[in-house]
Amino acid sequence: MINDHIHFGGGGDAVLWLERQAYEKVGHEVFTFSQSTNTDELASYNDFICRESEKRLVQKIGKFIAAPRVYKSLKRILEKVKPDLVRVHLVSKYPAAIYHALSGQNVIQTLHGPNLFCATSWGNLKRDSSDCELGIGLKCWHRGCTSFTNASLYSWLDYRTQSKVKKVVKLFHCPSKQIEQKAKSLGYGPSAHIPLGIDQTFMTVEATSHEGPPRVLYVGALVAEKGLLTLPDALQLIKQKVENVKLILCGRGVLEGRLRQEFAERNLSENVEFKGFVPHSEVVKYFKKVHVFVLPSIWAEQFGLVGPEALACGVPCVASRVGGIPEWLHDEKWGYLVSPRDPVALAERVVRLLKDRMLRLEFGAAGRAYARQVHNPELYQQRWLELIEHFSTN
Repeated sequence: MINDHIHFGGGGDAVLWLERQAYEKVGHEVFTFSQSTNTDELASYNDFICRESEKRLVQKIGKFIAAPRVYKSLKRILEKVKPDLVRVHLVSKYPAAIYHALSGQNVIQTLHGPNLFCATSWGNLKRDSSDCELGIGLKCWHRGCTSFTNASLYSWLDYRTQSKVKKVVKLFHCPSKQIEQKAKSLGYGPSAHIPLGIDQTFMTVEATSHEGPPRVLYVGALVAEKGLLTLPDALQLIKQKVENVKLILCGRGVLEGRLRQEFAERNLSENVEFKGFVPHSEVVKYFKKVHVFVLPSIWAEQFGLVGPEALACGVPCVASRVGGIPEWLHDEKWGYLVSPRDPVALAERVVRLLKDRMLRLEFGAAGRAYARQVHNPELYQQRWLELIEHFSTN
């Protein structure tokens, strides 16, 4: 199993380990390959970590020009292990080196996002909020999504790796139908659509009671692509209707300083709590204490696993109508979909839920039932076991 890092962080890592547990449970020997500036990270005997430079410039050179250490390290491991199957998850650091090393292997790739066919690695909505057809080129610069330098670098990287990826990868796993459609339109196939599974922790936890003071939660990176710049205005509008509301932000990122400033300028500092990075295993305790979960993304979320995790805890969601989000958030069934970059609509839907406990309980129960059925971790694991069994015998 190949991933950019071995440490346990967000939803992508959660499904990687969920899948790994399934393989090991039935007797498969599983190895992992990742890259890190610290090779002393907690890892088992079967976890191989390639030491990367701490210098950002060297990392960039490795990504866009050459990373011989990564290539040689992975090639040596493949020759030693002789895997029957290689499962690739997120590969964004050194794609050229890794896909080149994978020549001749049986590879299944999970598309955790549009990083293979987007110069921003996010798959942003265009400036007019219409959907982007993706694909890398100077159009990414003309549309204002990224700089000329970045668009040029990614165009060069795409030119070097696109044919290799399509040749090496025998099957693309698409967690959402929208990313599958994008992949097919760009010639990445064949594909299999398997919705992500949530961690077992979210299956056993009791649903939130929806009692106590009003609490709204966000979990994720503090970056502009997540639509967080709409939250100061939205919270100001929410406070006008629900004076004692509290917004809890779990995550870290470059936007934290600006967000603190904008909340302060609106006299909202007392209504916001910055929790910093919260380990995935501890996120559940925050879900149990809140009334509404928000995901105001402005980029085409490939899936947004944190949403089904919230639903599994009985927490209604208000999220942007982008990417794969509408596939798990059914509008007016267990939450609300709103247009991206619209703080007024976001605030209105959050207020509606905060003021109506019975509605929250109704939405919470419906969302919990849906998440526990569709995103059941045992079902997800079984689908993968069946898939690799079929893959290895054909």
